[in-house]
Amino acid sequence: MAESGSNAILGREMLHRARVCALAAARACGLTSLAMRTGWRRNRLLILAWHGISIDDEHAWDARLFLPAAQFRRRLELIAEAGCNVLPLDTAVRLLYRGELPPRTVALTFDDGLFDFYSVAYPVLQDFGFPVTVYLTTYYANFNRPVYNVMASYLLWKGRGRILHWPEVLGPEAVELSGPAIVGAADRFEAYAAEEGLSGAEKDALLCRLAEHLEVDYGFILKRRILHLMTIDEARDLASRGVDFQLHTHRHYVSLDRALFERELADNQAWLSRIRTGKPAHFCYPSGVYRAEFFPWLRDFGILSATTCEPGIASRGANPLLLPRLVDSTFLTESGFLGWLSGIAALLPREATWQSVVRPPEELMRKPKAAPATAAKL
Repeated sequence: MAESGSNAILGREMLHRARVCALAAARACGLTSLAMRTGWRRNRLLILAWHGISIDDEHAWDARLFLPAAQFRRRLELIAEAGCNVLPLDTAVRLLYRGELPPRTVALTFDDGLFDFYSVAYPVLQDFGFPVTVYLTTYYANFNRPVYNVMASYLLWKGRGRILHWPEVLGPEAVELSGPAIVGAADRFEAYAAEEGLSGAEKDALLCRLAEHLEVDYGFILKRRILHLMTIDEARDLASRGVDFQLHTHRHYVSLDRALFERELADNQAWLSRIRTGKPAHFCYPSGVYRAEFFPWLRDFGILSATTCEPGIASRGANPLLLPRLVDSTFLTESGFLGWLSGIAALLPREATWQSVVRPPEELMRKPKAAPATAAKL
């Protein structure tokens, strides 16, 4: 079994290297530039996605979710240099299904609505004049403290190399914070909060205690608002300047129970009504997790499009409730990024999807012990 797992990892690494080499070669020989001008590319929409742009060292903690600001700026430079038409998401989706896209159409999206979008990413976007959509999850925008599960992981990473003994949360054995043990400890903190039905305030108090255990300067993190969402007022400010805010659920949670699923949308929509005018009509699946059961529920709610975290470039034949996106990461090379702008990267064999790397769908759809009704009042 171990040998089989090693072979699978080796196979993924070989496939990744082959893709990197192929895309670098395509760029060097001019194939990437040529593909940009094809009719095939004209009839397709590339939706780009980011989660966060680092305020401090977040990209060193999780390079899948965060880019350094300089790398993000370079991405936008590549988009401009390639002559891409960057359109608002709503406009791009409507033109896609009418068969009227301009050449090299790209739409830019951000998931969650972290404070670093307000403080770091948006000023860079302003320099280029590019429109952008933010899929805003609104619970932590109202309760403006660090997002619990990601902050727990970040703090444990900040405390790497230490021994953490916390029987109440981690069990009787001390944990040496390195490698997989950090991931396991972060999972345990998330599970503990769910098992105990902790409120947002109680989870925040637990984070303070964790930082004390690890001797991490939590005050510095809070002052810089690392892993906070932007506030409702900050989002309203950006909306007044043209940023498009769309649905991402209120608590970053999806359920196989239709009533709970629709409640997440309704709560999210209610908070968005304080930010934007008009009813939002576009949705992003939290962590990219989707099920076929969701499609009629979304249609009945008036959703025109829903985006995933599955890498791809959308054609007119794509299911509008299963639109693929490129979730950018620090790991993606410039040649790889250009390969996606041209569409070539979508044609090459690729590794496991982003979604499968994060966690299995059943974990995301686990019903929280705390009743959603109480969370809505916080």
